[in-house]
Amino acid sequence: MYVITVIPISKGIGRETLSYFTMKDVSPGALVEVPLRKKIIPALVVARQSAADIKSDIKNASFEIKKVESVKVRDLVIPEFILAAEETARYFACSTGSVLETLLPKAILQGNQKWISISKEPFKKINHEKYAVQGDDEERFGNYRSRIREDFARKGSVYVVVPTIEDATRSFNLLRKGIEDYAYIVTGALSKKELVAVWEKIHKEKHSVLVVGTSQCLAIPRSDIHSIIVEHEHSRSFRLSRRPHIDFRTFAEIFAGHIGAKYIVGDILLRTETLWRETEGELIESNPFKFRSLSTAEQSLVDMRTYRKGTAAGFKILSDEAELLIRTSKEESEHLFILTTRRGIAPTTLCGDCQNIVTCTHCSAPVVLHRNKVEESRSFFLCHRCGERRSTEEVCKICGSWNLATVGIGIDLVEQKIKDRFPDVKIFRIDADTTSTEKKLTDTIASFYASPGSILLGTEMALSYLHEKIQNSLIVSIDSLFSIPDFRIHEKILYTIIKIRALTSKNFILQTRNPEEKILEYALKGNLIDFYRDEVALRKQFNYPPFVILIKITLEGKREEIVKDMDVIQDQLEPYRLDIFPAFTQTVRGNYVLHALMRIERSVWVDEVLLGKLRSLPQHVSIKVDPESLL
Repeated sequence: MYVITVIPISKGIGRETLSYFTMKDVSPGALVEVPLRKKIIPALVVARQSAADIKSDIKNASFEIKKVESVKVRDLVIPEFILAAEETARYFACSTGSVLETLLPKAILQGNQKWISISKEPFKKINHEKYAVQGDDEERFGNYRSRIREDFARKGSVYVVVPTIEDATRSFNLLRKGIEDYAYIVTGALSKKELVAVWEKIHKEKHSVLVVGTSQCLAIPRSDIHSIIVEHEHSRSFRLSRRPHIDFRTFAEIFAGHIGAKYIVGDILLRTETLWRETEGELIESNPFKFRSLSTAEQSLVDMRTYRKGTAAGFKILSDEAELLIRTSKEESEHLFILTTRRGIAPTTLCGDCQNIVTCTHCSAPVVLHRNKVEESRSFFLCHRCGERRSTEEVCKICGSWNLATVGIGIDLVEQKIKDRFPDVKIFRIDADTTSTEKKLTDTIASFYASPGSILLGTEMALSYLHEKIQNSLIVSIDSLFSIPDFRIHEKILYTIIKIRALTSKNFILQTRNPEEKILEYALKGNLIDFYRDEVALRKQFNYPPFVILIKITLEGKREEIVKDMDVIQDQLEPYRLDIFPAFTQTVRGNYVLHALMRIERSVWVDEVLLGKLRSLPQHVSIKVDPESLL
């Protein structure tokens, strides 16, 4: 008989490990099913002892050691994967089980696969080094292809981790040429049967392999991984929005360290934190960084303030330059992409008398004005946070005025203005309201590229699906992003603009009512180095990452109760300092939201004392280490 220590693969367990007995000789890395709280849950074995060796400990135990229900898979993951999950859990102040639950596909945990044994040979560890690649798509993927050829020549495999299914499909198509028989793609688009089949093929393949996929591909057991590449590393989709709030980029880096593989991150613009790490010697330039983003397009910045007195309404959506570009694109059968950063007709509605913002009754987020698709003459307010929908026939809740006015430019308004001025132009559209599925998105993109003289009108979500060059591009307005109180917002604006510039081959127009913003000058000139210098100086001045690790603690509930709860948490976390403030959207589903922020020196995290205090907080307390946003 054996006593095994397991990590329960589930959230909310409250303990890192549990002990069970079994008559079967199972090794660390095996997947088993164990009873817990009247349920049967999956668990990973991390240690095994003979019951005879610890007989006295078993007799004196204060708890009953239950029996393992079944052994599902004898060798599910390699030991280094478990170590990486444990280290990731410590970094993000969560449980190892919750990390494993996000990294292991349900199809694998719930299946009854008969796996061959994982090779017991240790990793042939190479020099573990960390690289960064900043440049256009052609340069980056050329670098990746060279890395793959080099690793294959040394009988090593390469894993490429990307944030989305679309990124995986594109990267796979660009990297598999010449090695089609040994290239695999692993994403959530696969059915359970397909996922299990490809998982086992990769696991059994004796030749070196290229695996491209989202984060769960890292769990596929191989003992010959020479490189882990994180492509499109700037994407926020690497960060898990639900618990345990881990960042898959961090896990990939930690895992690469445990297996002795090279770690490479790449994008057209790397995050400020990543660029700073290169200057500090933590990362190596794989190629000399491109700090000048070039574009063949003719560029122009249009100051929309000049139109204030030019129209009856005093507010113009499309400049003369924009209308000329639309007309020329149609006449010359060229493609035109138009970006607007907000959905609906207008992103904000204000009271013209007291300046109060019209907000959602459930979550206090600003509501967005939308047009009714059935009755276009009617409109409604929609909350993009919780989905509340209500009539626009209301008065200001503060002063009772009927004088409600819209502010900002939404995609519905832009579409209507184009249709009014150019009724013969074909318009395709991508946003969360009209293209809610992957198929609708890909079909819309394909139809646009197949229709010369057409317009693709989209929000930022369109950028992930535009890969072929477009002759002309227009940013109707990016100004609303400047009002977002997020310390990363300038980086987001720059990334968006240079991404569109890189796609554009002929004409690029940026409309703005804030032409004096320095970030716009940097974007149009492709001046990435001066942006980085300014940004990192500001981060240092205001004590933001990369100079500190931020830890955000969030409570949601009745205002009086969570204020008291936060006081208790503050006492529990002493002597560590908390800065307490209400959330940007102060209420969600009728509950008040309160944040507390901690700044920890990078050199001292993970602080074991603080980690213990954070892990001891109740389950309803949300903890985000190194959060993407402080809102």
